[in-house]
Amino acid sequence: MIGSHEQLIASLKSLESIIAKYDDVCDASIRNEMKTDGFYSSKQISDHLFAIREGSRDLKIGIIGRVKAGKSSLINALLFNGKEVLPKAATPMTAALTSIGYAKNFTAEVHFFGSNDIEQLKAKAQEFDSEITRRVKIYREEMAERQRNSSRPMPVVDDQKLRTKAIRDIGEDGVLAASADLYARIKASDVDVNVLGESRQLTANSAAELNKKLVEYVGSNGRFMPFTRELNLGMPLATLKGIEVLDTPGVNDPVKSREQRTYERLKECNAAFIVSPAGQFMSEQDFELADRLSAREGTQEIFIVASQADTQLHASIRKEAKGILPVAVEQLRATMAQQAGRALSQCDNEVLKRIATEQSSRLILTSGVCETLILGKGESHDTTADHAMKLLKTSYPDYFSKTEDVIANLTLLSGKESLKQAIESVRQKKSQILEQQANHFIDAQWHTFLKLKENVLDRLAEQRNDIESGEKSKVGEKLNSLKKASSKGVVAANNEFISQLEEVRLRLPAELEMVIQRAVDVVDEKTESAEGSEQKTRNVKKSGVVSWFSRKIGLGGYETESYTVATLQPLPIRRALEGLSRLMRNGLKDCVTQNMLQWRVNLISGLSRQLREAMGDEIVDVTRLQSVCRSTVNKIVSFPEVEIPELPAELAKSRKITGSSVDDFLEAANSYASVLEKKGFGFVEEIRHSISLMESKDIGEELLIDLMEEMRSLQKMMENKNLTLEKMSRMKAELEGI
Repeated sequence: MIGSHEQLIASLKSLESIIAKYDDVCDASIRNEMKTDGFYSSKQISDHLFAIREGSRDLKIGIIGRVKAGKSSLINALLFNGKEVLPKAATPMTAALTSIGYAKNFTAEVHFFGSNDIEQLKAKAQEFDSEITRRVKIYREEMAERQRNSSRPMPVVDDQKLRTKAIRDIGEDGVLAASADLYARIKASDVDVNVLGESRQLTANSAAELNKKLVEYVGSNGRFMPFTRELNLGMPLATLKGIEVLDTPGVNDPVKSREQRTYERLKECNAAFIVSPAGQFMSEQDFELADRLSAREGTQEIFIVASQADTQLHASIRKEAKGILPVAVEQLRATMAQQAGRALSQCDNEVLKRIATEQSSRLILTSGVCETLILGKGESHDTTADHAMKLLKTSYPDYFSKTEDVIANLTLLSGKESLKQAIESVRQKKSQILEQQANHFIDAQWHTFLKLKENVLDRLAEQRNDIESGEKSKVGEKLNSLKKASSKGVVAANNEFISQLEEVRLRLPAELEMVIQRAVDVVDEKTESAEGSEQKTRNVKKSGVVSWFSRKIGLGGYETESYTVATLQPLPIRRALEGLSRLMRNGLKDCVTQNMLQWRVNLISGLSRQLREAMGDEIVDVTRLQSVCRSTVNKIVSFPEVEIPELPAELAKSRKITGSSVDDFLEAANSYASVLEKKGFGFVEEIRHSISLMESKDIGEELLIDLMEEMRSLQKMMENKNLTLEKMSRMKAELEGI
């Protein structure tokens, strides 16, 4: 590194101060140097480095996991020493997206669902009721047929039991069931969503007081619980310093806006813990959750947490380990790591494939009940924890019989230290990355500053030479000639400007449209190649009296039927959409910037040539003219920003999709692609509009005004030649002394 950032900022402040101090002897060429591409002012550098350091201050950690996976226990262990601080939601599907961070006071910011969210829930709830009604009708018809075919009376099954069966078949944790449950709670509430507002701020003097207030918003029977979308908590606890934890709802969030917000917040996380119960390790739901983390710009540091590990230390593992607890723990860890590695390596996801090879350092065994038992010094009134303690004492008596050994071995099983080590490793890695980023930035700015200083000294030397060798009378004559020939110059400059602008108007939008169309075509191609089908089988009733009789006596009467289901590999489509999104967000603007940089060079050259031809070389100072041209063109060239929506959460999938889910995914993909395409072509129209506005500019008039202003400034310096040269000498000395 050339020098520290403090030295860089001090040097820049000195440069800026000198330029301002001697502004009356600085011409356009020096001022243009201060607008060099890539140059940051001292304030901009300070702000940029401050943003980097602020980014390194808080470590953002995402906690994801399916229903009852042990997320709450992990958060309690990480932040609250195992104690339960937050109210529990009524069901996992009513759990709010929750962020927890450090604050000087106990605070909570509660965000509510809007009317659009509630309308979506209502529509899904109606769809749920229709599906239940349809299934109950089918069940009744099946029972009626069995009754007709039976010689004995069959018990009457009431509608409630049939409804319960229908809910179970649909999926109690699915989107439709969750929507119906949440909407039913909203309907039963006395809260008017129209007067609820978007958010509320809560304050308290203690964690207990805050918990009491939060019960109304996220507690199982809270008045506002059905309406709560997101919760941002701040607490003055030492364990929260430097950490922000994001606790996410499970998969199949019934509210799209919250699912999208969860997806976007997870991408901000520096690390994420996928919590999966050791007894049902790495299920399909876990992979659905992992998909949320797999955006290319998303979380790279992912850890797999095998929760409830204590439940797997008995039976065969205890027998193989011969009752030696550390051996049993390592055997379980090896088994879980192998299972996770095998499952993750089969993913079409680069991040998860990499993590599959790093399970020795990324798999963490935890036990929430052990953390609870630690708080009670080996005892608990909780039946689950008490039962777990009895099993541990039975399976590993040498490790849980003596009081002095109990806490140490419960701590081993809790996994708390491993969690802290994982977080610390991410913190160090993040600090190293940000430090490197800061150093690269500082080095680049040092090089820019030194080059800038050199260029300013060169421009100053050229200007000093003009003053020393020039004559006041000749400058006056040039200024008068410039005034007389200015009308010719204005016409010549405007003609050149319009001519070059017309070429840009015809070429740039067409080039942008071609780039957009190519990207859209790639999405279409990837979508077409990703679609497929596969054969499945099912048992159906055979026709005929013999088959009917066989079914009646329970001896067959069925046959296997093949049917075709639609399939889709979503990852290629997702990657194509992410590419299209990046193109719309950055690529189009980069394309315009490169085009305009080249156009600016051509325009300055063309304007200089036309003015010299129209006004004469003896009137136009080429070097000064080019400096003025550059300054004038910079003032008139500006283009719009393009705002692009994030990838919808329902498209954050990488594993094969089958059945009706294929149509849902394709509909969402087509909708997002259409939005991006519309944004892209909208940007092109704004470019056309910007070019049209530029056509109305009288660049010739502006150029000649600026040029004459430069000449007047030069004339004034010539009138005070000795004072000007003295100032330039002082300016040079001060610049060289930086």
